Amino acid sequence: MSEDVIGLLTTHTLFRDLDCSVIERVADLSRGVQLSGGQTLFFKGDDGDALYGVLSGHIRISSSEPDGKEVIFITMGQGDVFGEIALLDGRLRTADAMAISDCSLFQIRRTDFRDLMEREPRLTTHLLELVCERPRVTSEMLEDPAFLTLPARLAKRLIRLAQYETPYSSPDSLEIKFSQAELGQLMSTSRESINKHLQSWPKEGWIDLGRGRIMIKDTQALAELV
Repeated sequence: MSEDVIGLLTTHTLFRDLDCSVIERVADLSRGVQLSGGQTLFFKGDDGDALYGVLSGHIRISSSEPDGKEVIFITMGQGDVFGEIALLDGRLRTADAMAISDCSLFQIRRTDFRDLMEREPRLTTHLLELVCERPRVTSEMLEDPAFLTLPARLAKRLIRLAQYETPYSSPDSLEIKFSQAELGQLMSTSRESINKHLQSWPKEGWIDLGRGRIMIKDTQALAELV
């Protein structure tokens, strides 16, 4: 399993710029986790004590309101890593994670990760730089609705998701594992508004649409729209 874990960590924004030797040390901390379809991995409010990566199957990340309404944030599939903030702050989970199908995961526990940080200064320095970057990204997201049109905001979000939030195989073919409904929830707008713009972009050769995924074909065109 270690080689699969190294492959996933190498593509994840939290680790991918680290030296291979450091990533291998992180991968050595991993443990296997098996879930059946419908089984809950953790609930909102549980202790944030581990990071997880999906080796096979699908995990739904969502949150439920007291009235029973559920908001789906994202569906994690093979190659996705989630729960990384738990490695840094250890605070309570902010969402539920449930297996949609039978899943094979790897887990890296916070206690093991913190021990490694104390022994590996390169890892600590790298994570501090990422933590400093997060407020900059958040500031941009708050400003965008005031200064950008919806198509520009959508194009910017697709580029950011492809580059920073979702693993990808090559710079020329960026795949985002998001449905249009999930994008609408993420951007606080309707699925219909998202669909209106996405349906016109394949004709321009900018993207390809699939079930639950978007493939960016022309990143430069989307960047120019922004």
